[in-house]
Amino acid sequence: MIGTRIRYYRKLKGYTLETLSEGICSVSYLSKIENGGHSSDDILIHLCERLGISFSDVDDSGKIEEIKWLIDDWYRMIVNYEDPRSLEERAKEIEDKLKQSSIQQPLIHLRFDVFKLRYEIYRADLKESKRLIQHLNQFKEILDTELQYYFHHFSGIYYNMMNDYTNAIKYLKMAEEELKKISHSETEEAHLNYQFANLYCKFQRLSDCMNYAEKALATFNKDYNITRISDCQTILGITNREIKNYSKAEYHYGQALKFAKVMNDPVRLGVIYHNLGFVKSDQGASEEAISCYQRSLEYKEKVGKNESIILTVYLLAKEYHRLSMKKECLEQIERGLEISKTIKDKRCYYLLSILKFDALDIKDETYEHFILNEALPYFEKNKTWDFVAMYAEDLGNYYFKLKFYKKAGEMYQLANEARKKIR
Repeated sequence: MIGTRIRYYRKLKGYTLETLSEGICSVSYLSKIENGGHSSDDILIHLCERLGISFSDVDDSGKIEEIKWLIDDWYRMIVNYEDPRSLEERAKEIEDKLKQSSIQQPLIHLRFDVFKLRYEIYRADLKESKRLIQHLNQFKEILDTELQYYFHHFSGIYYNMMNDYTNAIKYLKMAEEELKKISHSETEEAHLNYQFANLYCKFQRLSDCMNYAEKALATFNKDYNITRISDCQTILGITNREIKNYSKAEYHYGQALKFAKVMNDPVRLGVIYHNLGFVKSDQGASEEAISCYQRSLEYKEKVGKNESIILTVYLLAKEYHRLSMKKECLEQIERGLEISKTIKDKRCYYLLSILKFDALDIKDETYEHFILNEALPYFEKNKTWDFVAMYAEDLGNYYFKLKFYKKAGEMYQLANEARKKIR
């Protein structure tokens, strides 16, 4: 235990093996101590003095258990989406108790850091989440199996939010294996299954997505966790829409809506109505799609996240265009283009700009230049191959009408290559 404490505080305070051992013992001897080897008390006392920690185990076990309970209850509050102010107050309470208690046990400090990572993810503070992941990576060999599970679980959520599928699936798979090795509740397993479903949904692994979402939903139904019931039903709605099972998609969205309305949650209501609009649009029911998109925007505007609003605005503009409602279409396009100035992700800027060319029936050199030199390079860089295929083919048709057959052929070839890369 003393070796673990020395390793933890050495890394926490920025000492290397060389700088901590200097004048006390050899580097190899210190490494042996940190890995559980025996040493003389004199050497251990000198190492602890240099680190500013106690040689004796002076931690109060009662205090440790109290703080551990507070941390674990804080995690329960986070995953149950309790009031943000209560979560912040609990975080401050734990920090204060850790400072006042002078507890030096590494695992209790690391436990707080691991669950703080989940808290920052909940708050969508990705910069702080990244910092905590980097911090915790220094202590991976100290974490017990339970904390390894939580660390990998939460890291998987972070990388999913960053659209990094490779790292997200790697960390979630590690968490899945570690969960088998520890005592855990059915609810904890459901939370992990939900994260798999969320990831697989985003990256179009539809069969896997449905499997994990249905397993998670079964447990959340038993727990009557209405937040996660709504989320799982939304995911099942999305996957059924993707396979064109529209009646089942509408059923799942209806279930999701029922619980989101109970919570009066504008974020979830905005997402569900947005996706219902998709289903109606896919079935050619443009007027119903428009109604859903308008309801979605009503809720999204209450939240005020432009990144979410702009995609619904684009889809609403598309639906107006489909109905040849030029004035309404252009109004939404201009609204969306204005919003695009405020966000980093420029995908909707390009989609709206291309739709504007269509709405104004402009197919000239300006259109050609925009697609060829701005839109296509952007979509290729971001590997959104469905848009590359769509707009390369559109440009190919434009060239074909002008009898620029070589250029048309190049665009058709690009479109075909892009389709092969679609997941």
